Amino acid sequence: MLRNPIAFYKESGKVQKKILQGCLFLAVSGIFFLFADLLFPLPNPKSYSQVIYDKDGTLLCAYLTDDDKWRLKTDLKKVNKDMVKAILYKEDAWFYWHWGVNPVSMGRAFIKNLSSGKRTSGASTITMQLARMSEPKSRTYLSKFKEIFRAFQYEWHYSKTEILEMYLSYLPYGGNIEGVHSASYLFFNRSPIQLSLSQSVILAIIPNRPNSLRLDKTVDETVRFRNIWLKRMEKDRIFASGNIKAASLEPVTSSRFSIKPQSPHLCNYLHEREKETEITTTLNLKFQKTTESLLANHVRRVASYGVSNGAVLIVDNKTHDVLAYCGSADFYDNQAKGQVNGITAYRSPGSALKPVIYSMAMDKGLITPKMKLPDIPGNFSGYAPDNFDMQFRGLVTVHAALAYSLNLPPVWLVEEVGFEPFADKLIKCGFSDVEKRRSQFGYSLALGGCGATLEELTRFYTSFSSEGKMYPLNYLKSQSGKKSTPQVLFTPATTYLIGNILSDLERPDLPQSYVNDSKVPKIAWKTGTSYGKRDAWAIGYSPRYTVGIWMGNMDGKGAPELSGAVMSVPLLLDIFNAIDYNADKKWFDRPEGVGERMVCSESGMLPSAEDCPHTVSDFYIKNISPLNTCNLYQELLISTDEQFQYCPVCCPPEGFTRKKYPVYKPEVALWLRTNLIGMNVPPPHYPQCPAKFSGEGPRILSPASNNEYYIEKGREQQIALQAAADAAVSNIHWYVNGTFISTVNKDEKIFITPPSGWLKITCVDDKGRRSETKVKVVEY
Repeated sequence: MLRNPIAFYKESGKVQKKILQGCLFLAVSGIFFLFADLLFPLPNPKSYSQVIYDKDGTLLCAYLTDDDKWRLKTDLKKVNKDMVKAILYKEDAWFYWHWGVNPVSMGRAFIKNLSSGKRTSGASTITMQLARMSEPKSRTYLSKFKEIFRAFQYEWHYSKTEILEMYLSYLPYGGNIEGVHSASYLFFNRSPIQLSLSQSVILAIIPNRPNSLRLDKTVDETVRFRNIWLKRMEKDRIFASGNIKAASLEPVTSSRFSIKPQSPHLCNYLHEREKETEITTTLNLKFQKTTESLLANHVRRVASYGVSNGAVLIVDNKTHDVLAYCGSADFYDNQAKGQVNGITAYRSPGSALKPVIYSMAMDKGLITPKMKLPDIPGNFSGYAPDNFDMQFRGLVTVHAALAYSLNLPPVWLVEEVGFEPFADKLIKCGFSDVEKRRSQFGYSLALGGCGATLEELTRFYTSFSSEGKMYPLNYLKSQSGKKSTPQVLFTPATTYLIGNILSDLERPDLPQSYVNDSKVPKIAWKTGTSYGKRDAWAIGYSPRYTVGIWMGNMDGKGAPELSGAVMSVPLLLDIFNAIDYNADKKWFDRPEGVGERMVCSESGMLPSAEDCPHTVSDFYIKNISPLNTCNLYQELLISTDEQFQYCPVCCPPEGFTRKKYPVYKPEVALWLRTNLIGMNVPPPHYPQCPAKFSGEGPRILSPASNNEYYIEKGREQQIALQAAADAAVSNIHWYVNGTFISTVNKDEKIFITPPSGWLKITCVDDKGRRSETKVKVVEY
């Protein structure tokens, strides 16, 4: 039977009207919600404990929040699925289906509460519970309404995953423990991903009664409730019966663990530097544990020598990642001040800085490994260093000077290269103390007369394994593998040559017990010992790793046996044996810019066919190293009785001969004449020669130019006058403020009692050449 068309249209109109009214209601409600959302924004998320991991995600350390809570942020990817399933079953089975509020549960709870006359069911969803934990309030109907509003807001602003992660991070577990992540470590000493079913259920039920269900106090009650919920889950087939049975039989012990830091110095360093909640480092925990053990054992062995501590830093040369970071032998040893970070502490680096000046000189074409350098006393603007053994060797090869860590050759090199360029290079190498106090330093900088940290030294030495490029050290896994701009310090050729020298086993700082040890991997290393034997350094590198070591006492106390060779090198070799014994690449490839040639064994220069019968092989840098032919031996005109030397002006027609003599720089010649008996020295120039000579005058060795000399008033203290003149000079003449003092043999040293004030000291040789210097004498 056909319906009345008019009635049909009227009924359709009513339906459309209701639909429009419903849409209008939803639109108005939506607008109202958006307006309310702007007026009453969600509270800021709670702060989380900062957590630090090793490169593989193992927890190293965690820190309390500002409100003194253990509140570790929970990541669903790092939580056992049984834990998530237990939480959802117990608290909100429809979590992924509702928009913050479950209307069915709300209606059922309302009717149940109304019929009983009291609140017996809350029907709060996980989102509503999150709202309540974010803004704790007394439980009233008004509070419930606010929770509902906040729940809608959370659902609007966050994804379900984010809401569940916040919820799991905020769950109360009694005391100052909040969140599944925190509870997993503090109750079970494991990460959430490693939780068993029994442990997962326990962590699911505790938040409802966090003060009465305490694993550290009420284990039996906790186990009873665990088993009740396990039976419910078995009944509802949440987990397999076999797993439920195993979980119910799993023993539970009273426990409350602490999150004891692993690599505490690194954690504290990053905690102060980084603001992120979760920090994944580049630390290799296996390397860290091995290094900690080796360092602790080594410190115990040397404790009888008055050495109580040490620090080790290990860097991967390919990625520049920090793999091990030991700031002290024992962080908890208060007597040895173990909480002081020996990696970031400023201490005198000693000879560990010497490769800087040798590398600079090689890159400038001033030296090659077999060229000779002076190892003789000198006064460098008031700085007069000695060698470690208090001996001088005259002339030594560059190779020997660096391998034996002699003190005078690098200082002479600084004088040749220039102090300012040398200081600039140290700053470029990352030594911050030089940059901060540059004006306070002098030539002692060549021998480590500044402050440096183990971090700075280790980072600098990584440049020798990276073709002269120094990259920033990576502490964070997020930085690993990323391209960074390096500081280009030296050429690849120079770093190769320096590495060859520093890998030589014929050296005094190789412990005797390791000389014939075939297990020692090939490494290059440099030691350093600070003044007063307060700090002992050894920094070594292979193609794969760079290892920096400091040994000493945190309070700066020295010890007689404290030297880099004795205290630090044995540990360095032990560490390389442990981490790099079976290295794929044994050593660095020789760069194309490095060549090999024969040189004169006496000078290290290209040999002269006539005067250089003895030659040795030497490396050189193509297009940079000097190509001069050896001119050490020069032919001189000598009287037949070999008493005088002639020049073309004074040479007689007959009664002379030609003879070759070694001719050195004046200061070197002076030391050789004074210390080497039987040295072949050319005779003095003919005293009645009428010729006038040009060129440099004698080099004034003492007093040092522009120095201040303090003398005690009334004591008639003296200062020494000494100069180095060339072989043709017989006598030199001294003047002070224009007043003649004395004429002496060119090798003779004299002493004067100076007046106070500025003095102009002049030295004139018997050829009329002169040199001057100024000093200030202060009476006190």
